[in-house]
Amino acid sequence: MRSMHTLILAAALVAAGSPAFAADAAPKTDARAAFKETDTNADGAIDHGEYQARIVEVFYFADTNRDGYLDPNELRVLVFADDFDENDKDANGRVSLREFLRVRFDDFSKADKDHDGTLSVDEVVITYEEKGK
Repeated sequence: MRSMHTLILAAALVAAGSPAFAADAAPKTDARAAFKETDTNADGAIDHGEYQARIVEVFYFADTNRDGYLDPNELRVLVFADDFDENDKDANGRVSLREFLRVRFDDFSKADKDHDGTLSVDEVVITYEEKGK
């Protein structure tokens, strides 16, 4: 597997991308690098398949104790970790892969400003900037 990012977002956002993991500080992100790493076929757009692959990779990278959930300590290393504050649907204090995907695909939908089902580099950059405020 490739080195990990953040999220995208992958927001994140992209999710979701990669330099976003730092154990001792808030993640630093480079939206363009995250985009490039997620756009595996290099066609200039991130589709649902590329996005899901990246988000699943981010989830398992963050799950350092390998229990299949992200606890508050594991979540804090993610970009936009506060996205999960209100999304623990079963209220167990942990985020499952299913919960993680639901939140991140909501991010994808919000970032897809032209509603074409893909994310452009501009959409990712704008989303990172908006969410970072």
